[in-house]
Amino acid sequence: MRRGLAFAALGALACFALLPDLAAADAVWGTGLAWEAIDPAYEGYWVYCYHIYWDTTEYGGHGLSHTTVYLALSECVCACDPGYFVWYVPAGVGYGEGGCELDFFAEFDCQGDPHFPLSGPTVKFEPEEQSCEPGEVGWVHACYLSLFPPSTHQVFEDHLGIKFAQNVETGDLDGVLPVCECTSTPVTPGTWSTIKGLYR
Repeated sequence: MRRGLAFAALGALACFALLPDLAAADAVWGTGLAWEAIDPAYEGYWVYCYHIYWDTTEYGGHGLSHTTVYLALSECVCACDPGYFVWYVPAGVGYGEGGCELDFFAEFDCQGDPHFPLSGPTVKFEPEEQSCEPGEVGWVHACYLSLFPPSTHQVFEDHLGIKFAQNVETGDLDGVLPVCECTSTPVTPGTWSTIKGLYR
């Protein structure tokens, strides 16, 4: 699935370059974009990509444990149903200490990340445990797919979270998030085979 992620990342990075930089006053901040999936196997899905930055130098200088995106879908009755979200494996790539490259993996939590006060569905991007470790300053580019269409472009205050050592901080997301639109179409076995194909 790395080719799919790389393709999505290249398209998104070109667009991210057009977005204004956010003030790095927080320990975490980021931008997000979405576009309709062009792969026929994922017709009806949207690709969401986020470029998330962190800087903990003023908060003790600890390396990243994980970063979380609060999806603002706590009132969405179908958000946790199978098929509404699909994950790339790995979900993203970032840079660690000394410029080493490391993979990030996505984890969906219907109830929310217990490390943060916001409830409702979240997606956590966590670096793979390997010799390359996230530093006190860095970024991750990560993507997923969803049947939900994107919101209008806006600043979502405190919709990004970062955990580093025993500390947590929140920051703003400049971009889009999925908007709840439930359908009555159940996930069929054929659909599941498509979804499972993402994990091969």
